[in-house]
Amino acid sequence: MSAPELTDLFRNYKIIDLSVEVRPGVQKIDGNYHWGNQIRKFEIRQFIALGPHFMYWVDTETHVGTHVELPAHIIEGSKSPTEMPLEIFMGKAIVLRFDSPFITPSDLGKVEAGDIVLMWSPSGGRTPLISSESAKLLAEKPIKMLGVQNVAAGNDTHEALLGKKDVPIPIIEELAHLEEIKAERVFFIGLPLRVAELDSSWIRAIALEPVNEEKS
Repeated sequence: MSAPELTDLFRNYKIIDLSVEVRPGVQKIDGNYHWGNQIRKFEIRQFIALGPHFMYWVDTETHVGTHVELPAHIIEGSKSPTEMPLEIFMGKAIVLRFDSPFITPSDLGKVEAGDIVLMWSPSGGRTPLISSESAKLLAEKPIKMLGVQNVAAGNDTHEALLGKKDVPIPIIEELAHLEEIKAERVFFIGLPLRVAELDSSWIRAIALEPVNEEKS
């Protein structure tokens, strides 16, 4: 696809980055260490390869930063990123804000079958919890994927969605900037790494928000 065609494709959409920035702890070749911003382990160690070129060893886990959790997270030997179809990780999405402590089925009336559901709550208050009844409703519709920002998807939600036998429903955690989206519905993309055996994968999550062109 040529550059002009890409320009036409995104002319009517605003691209919003929904990923948190991850700053790892960095061990430089000269021995200096730079602290990162993660509570969970994420360390990189610099070395020089043939060339010479700078490269890094990476020591981390699968649940750092914005990540998508897959069935292998709760079921040993179940589906990892390489076994899930790509279309699962992109599609129409509904953006829902919550201010109450619990998310109930009555809060999900606008959710449609096949939606990617993006839930968020303002920071600073009590983190809303998805009730077990709401998790069951989302699984039964079924939705395509769930993403959360400052919303708690507990064990009931993980079991109901990731454990769904026919078509498992991935869960994205640590989304960011959902408050920047003004539209109720957007197109969402969040592709995992194609790495076998992983229970979860980092993603670069984005929303394509429709914009109205105003001609002067």
